[in-house]
Amino acid sequence: MAADPIFDLMRSYLDTPGMEAAVLVSDQGLVINSAQREGSPLDIETISALVGDTLSAAQRFGREADVGRLDTMTIEFGELALLLAPFEQDVMLALIALPGTFALMSDMGA
Repeated sequence: MAADPIFDLMRSYLDTPGMEAAVLVSDQGLVINSAQREGSPLDIETISALVGDTLSAAQRFGREADVGRLDTMTIEFGELALLLAPFEQDVMLALIALPGTFALMSDMGA
């Protein structure tokens, strides 16, 4: 079986403490590739579909408010943190982590 460099990249994000999953999401909310921490209860398919809706709303905000294109977005919930960043044309990287993970990464200069 041939190596999958994209999966290897997704898997490498799980080396970050607190990271639960890394997912490449199409602009239609479909999973392109993903890696998830073993035993994680996350429903990647549902989260990906919701990412599509979230991106659509954020992009509409950027257009309507005339503030430019969406670059990176972080959303922090009580039990989950989500970072969305462009990966390729029509593909976003969704990093799903425990709350506070992205703040810690920022503090460490990651």
